[in-house]
Amino acid sequence: MTYDVIIAGGGPAGLSAAVYLGRFLRRTLVVDAGQGRSAFPQINENYLGFPRGVAARRLRELGRRQAVRFGVAFAEGSITAVRREARSGLFAVESGSGAWQARALILATGVTDIWPAFAGAHRYVGRSLFWCITCDGFRTRGQQVLLIGAADSAVTTACQFLRYTDRLTFLAVDSGCSPGGLRTLREHRIAVVEGAIERVEGARGLVRRVRAGGRWLETDLMFSLLGAVPNTAPAAQLGVLLDDTGYIRIDREQRTNVPCVYAAGDVTGPYAHQVTSAVHEGAMAAQAANYDLYEDFQQE
Repeated sequence: MTYDVIIAGGGPAGLSAAVYLGRFLRRTLVVDAGQGRSAFPQINENYLGFPRGVAARRLRELGRRQAVRFGVAFAEGSITAVRREARSGLFAVESGSGAWQARALILATGVTDIWPAFAGAHRYVGRSLFWCITCDGFRTRGQQVLLIGAADSAVTTACQFLRYTDRLTFLAVDSGCSPGGLRTLREHRIAVVEGAIERVEGARGLVRRVRAGGRWLETDLMFSLLGAVPNTAPAAQLGVLLDDTGYIRIDREQRTNVPCVYAAGDVTGPYAHQVTSAVHEGAMAAQAANYDLYEDFQQE
C-alpha cells in the first residue's frame, strides 16, 4: 500500500505529526514499536492542560486515539529497512509487520537512554529512576537523591539539583569523571562515591537503598545522568546528515538534507528533550510535509 506519509515512531512527536496529517487528509501510517521514553510509567507534570499531571502512557494513548479519529493507520514494530526507489521516487519501508511505500517520511525515532547497569533497572524507571532534571527535578525537593554519572557533563547537572535539595550523592561510575569534576562536586558539598552499582533494594519500582563502592546508600530517588543515544538507523540508510553530536540535522521546518524526509522530537538534538518541544516539532514536520506534497507547489 502506498501512503502519502509514513511516520517512524509513535511517541509525542510522531503522534503530533500524525494528528496534523490526518486533518490534512493525507493517507498516513505510523510504524511504532511501543517503546521509547513515553512507554514508561512516569507522570508528566510539565505539559500544559493537565493540572494534576498526565501519565506518559496515557498521553500516548490519547494521542493515538486522536490520530485514529482522523483516519491515521498504525502498524506495530520498528522500521528495519528503508530506501528510495530510483524509478518511482517513492520510499520503500519494511518492518516486521509489513512493507509499504510512501511519498514522504517523518523520522520520530527518539533516543535510547543509557541506564545504570544493575539487574531489574527498568522496573524502577519512571517510578524512582529518572533521567531529566527539567522533567523531574521538582519531585526531588527535600529528598535523598542518588545521581549516577560517568562524565564531567553530569557534574554540571548534579550541581543544578542543589536548586531542589542538598541531600545529594553522586555515584561516579566507569571512571569517566575527571579529578577536577569530582573536586567541584565536593566543593558544592555533594557527597561523592566512586564505583559500580552492586545491588539495589526496593519494591514496586520504589528504591530504598543502593549498594555501590562497597557501601550502602540510602536513597529516595535515582537519576541516570549517563546520557542517551539517538536512534538514527533509518536515517543512516537514507543518507540523512547528522550533526556533530550524532543527532539528525534539520532546518527550521524539520526538513533533512534528503527531499521529503523530515525529523522531529528527541532524535533532532541533544537538548530540550521535552514533550512540549516534541509535539511542536511533530506539528512543524507535518506542515512541511503537507506543503511539499502539493504537487503544483513543489519547491525547486
